[in-house]
Amino acid sequence: MIKESRLTVAATVAFLFIMHALLISCSGKKTAAKKQNYEFTTLTKGSIVSTVTSTGTLAVVSSVDVLAEMSGRIEKVSADYNDHVKKGQIIATINTDLLKLQEKSAKASVDKAQATYDLQELTVQNDKTLYEKEFLSEFDYKSALAALSIDKAELESAEVSLEEITTEINQYAYITAPIDGIILSREIDAGSSVTGGSTSSPTTLFTIAKNLEQMEIEAEVDELDISSIQTGQKVTFTVEAAPGVEFTGNVKEVRLVPETSDNLVYYYVIILADNKSGKLLPGMTANINFIKEEKDDILTVPSAALRFTPSTLTDAEKNRLLFAAGLPPDMSQEEKNTALSQYDEQLKNKSSGKISTENKESGLSSLMSGGGRIPGAGGPPGGGAPGGGPGGGKGQHQRTSQTEQNKEKQPDEAETVTRKPLWYLDENGKLAAVMVQVGISDSLKTEVSGADSLMNKKIILKIKVE
Repeated sequence: MIKESRLTVAATVAFLFIMHALLISCSGKKTAAKKQNYEFTTLTKGSIVSTVTSTGTLAVVSSVDVLAEMSGRIEKVSADYNDHVKKGQIIATINTDLLKLQEKSAKASVDKAQATYDLQELTVQNDKTLYEKEFLSEFDYKSALAALSIDKAELESAEVSLEEITTEINQYAYITAPIDGIILSREIDAGSSVTGGSTSSPTTLFTIAKNLEQMEIEAEVDELDISSIQTGQKVTFTVEAAPGVEFTGNVKEVRLVPETSDNLVYYYVIILADNKSGKLLPGMTANINFIKEEKDDILTVPSAALRFTPSTLTDAEKNRLLFAAGLPPDMSQEEKNTALSQYDEQLKNKSSGKISTENKESGLSSLMSGGGRIPGAGGPPGGGAPGGGPGGGKGQHQRTSQTEQNKEKQPDEAETVTRKPLWYLDENGKLAAVMVQVGISDSLKTEVSGADSLMNKKIILKIKVE
């Protein structure tokens, strides 16, 4: 019985082990099958516009606040919102009943001062005659002259007071437009009390915009993007009030004073935009695109294809394919095979702790460890292909000459080249890659060059999971 029980247990364990292995095997096959399904794309000719995005608020380019020049009560308002006005046009009137009474009083004061002055002038003339005949002392004569000067000053003061009141009645009581423009706001109604300009806070009566045919946008640009913005740069923008319509403008100025909000640093950029259509109004929010660069008739690929990385390959397999993809296109097949053989040998020596002297001299060891780039090679990040086979040859000579030319360039002439792999399936259905030079991008599409071998081929966009 014990023996039979042990056999039963052993059989059960063996059965479970076999089932577990089968499940793992089936699961692995299904996973592998899923990973081998790809969504493809192709290279296309097209246009790309590289932009910096931002938001801003529309405002008038120039506006004037009309203030009250004198205190009083508004008697009449002659202009309203959106009215077009001319310079000097009366747009409101302040009641002058009290001022007219003050004007009468001021006139009486002027007449009184004039009479006093005239009388004193006769007195001085009479005293002068007596003084010349020595019938009047010098003190009395000069006292009369002093009194005449005082009377003259009082007369001038009375005249100034009268002129001030007259000016208020004839000018300040009539509010006129200081410029040609359009009324943006009206802050008063008939009967409103206003405070004049002689006080610390005069009342604003109207706001007049010079015109609305040109608008201004105050955009907030992040500190990471501000270096891409320059005066005169082309801008496109949209507003929610006009869906589907794209407006254009140009950068007027970049204000250098930084602003900080929630630990984010940004700068104000002022944009001028044409508004002859009249669709743009002050206060609207604009969604802005600053045009960094535009290119037409270039080779493009969906940006997602440049981000694809095969998950069915080991790191060693992927690195070997990327190494092969980075070999210079002018290398012969024999040179490429030699370079790959050196790569495999170096990888083997590295894993066993041995480093070949020949490979050290050729620079292959440096490439595999993330060192310098071989001239002419556009290999994976941190490495490239050797310049040719061990025996050198024409291709190697050409690349060496190119290296010498590059050395002669000044530091400011150096260009930063970004290379990334595009993956595809070769004629045997196996994964392969081509290193391409990456240009401008609009986030959806990216410019690529050096991808002629991929024309009319299906490029892997992403893994399709079904």
